[in-house]
Amino acid sequence: MKNNGLLLHISSLPSDYGIGDLGPSAYQFADYLVENGYKYWQILPLYQTGYGNSPYNPLSAFALNPYLISPDLLYEDGLIDQQDLEDALLPRGSQVPYDSVYKLKDLLLAKASDNFLSDIEIYEFIESNALYMKPYLAYITLCKLYGDSDWRCFREEHRRYSDELYEKLFQSYSRGILQAAGAQAIAKDQLHRLKDYINSQGLELIGDMPLYLSYHSSEVWANQELFELDEKGDRINVAGVPADAFSKDGQLWGNPLYRWEKMCENGFQLFVHRLRDALLYLDKLRLDHFIGYVNYWSVPCLPNPATGETELPENALGGSWKKALPEDFFPLLARLFPKEAFIAEDLGILNHDVCNYRDQNGLPGMIILQFCFEESVPKVRDFPPERYIYTGTHDNPTLREWFADLAADSPSRKNLLAFVKKNPLLFSGLGLENESDVEANVHRVMCVIAQASGCQNVVVPVQDLLGLDSTARMNIPGTALGNWQWRLTNFDGLFKVRRPCDTDL
Repeated sequence: MKNNGLLLHISSLPSDYGIGDLGPSAYQFADYLVENGYKYWQILPLYQTGYGNSPYNPLSAFALNPYLISPDLLYEDGLIDQQDLEDALLPRGSQVPYDSVYKLKDLLLAKASDNFLSDIEIYEFIESNALYMKPYLAYITLCKLYGDSDWRCFREEHRRYSDELYEKLFQSYSRGILQAAGAQAIAKDQLHRLKDYINSQGLELIGDMPLYLSYHSSEVWANQELFELDEKGDRINVAGVPADAFSKDGQLWGNPLYRWEKMCENGFQLFVHRLRDALLYLDKLRLDHFIGYVNYWSVPCLPNPATGETELPENALGGSWKKALPEDFFPLLARLFPKEAFIAEDLGILNHDVCNYRDQNGLPGMIILQFCFEESVPKVRDFPPERYIYTGTHDNPTLREWFADLAADSPSRKNLLAFVKKNPLLFSGLGLENESDVEANVHRVMCVIAQASGCQNVVVPVQDLLGLDSTARMNIPGTALGNWQWRLTNFDGLFKVRRPCDTDL
């Protein structure tokens, strides 16, 4: 029997406040999963987002996104009143209106935090999480003062973190700092309550941890010695990937690369703390861009001849492969954490070393079904049972969009149609008489194929479960803006679908 799961980020849940949150809709979705025999709920990173609203480019590698706090739970907990709820209302739509959400929730969270602080010893919370909390609180305070998250624009005395800087900022801006700390305490409380409920129902929560950190993040600002930065703090080399299925020019992410030797010297403490923190509220953690723990694509930043200033390149094509320190990192991972806690996001250019470290450490990899038809008609029943198979991820087009964009003579289209023709009994309930029928039902077709695969674990994005088109895509890799906005307006359509391979709709 398969272990089934659905991929739906918290921000994509329906709510009356412009963005999905950790409140009633999250519990309703969990109930739906339980009632229909699912085992997993997979989400994206929950960290506070920065530029472009991307959960993979956050302001902090630890601090939770306060905009996922539920106003309804704030009201239930007596932290706001009915009028506050009404003032935060936004029309329901299929896209998150981030600017409106930030404006309204900032006011709401400030009041809720003030009330929260009157009943809790927040200083103890700050000190118990001081490793990341103090740099985060100092950083976001400075970002507000400068009106910019680019710490290179800060005055010299503000370009590096110190405990003395935190204390100095606290003397002048204590209220804002305490409100931000209060919001973090509230977010943690709401998240842990949801996690407890999910586990009590027999569900497991799968999350995601980005390998790289945003250049404009409190961790990079506070730990510059761990990253490939020059004495001024400018990036020397940045992360990305070479040309791949998503982009002919590769993907230039712009994240600063780690100084792996420095990371190793202190026992990879930044990674260890990140993993421990995430596994406090997740049952399983997907290691995003797993190949980067073994080898990584390094793209140099070159000086502008006219100004002498280091600039980001135009694309990732000028990069080269560099070796990380997997022989040091993975034994540490194995000693400190159970292998069952991780899923390796082993997509991209796999070589022998990457596969070897994945398999030696017993880390299950991933199969994306959309990619399986380009070379041939796949033998899906022979897929390894330990792999997690996905119809697509947050980076993929929805299945409807994917198939609609395939040229008539494309290998993927031809091979999928050949698979359907060779396995008529597998699709007997779908009424597939011709190619048009396959196109209209491609989301069900692919879900059936995933269920028929040899993989024990099957995860389907909710967009594919519902057969949604390109308007429901979550992210287009290589584009900085306009992503991470899709959300459900309600559960009406979802609650009519019992399983990924339902054929009676």
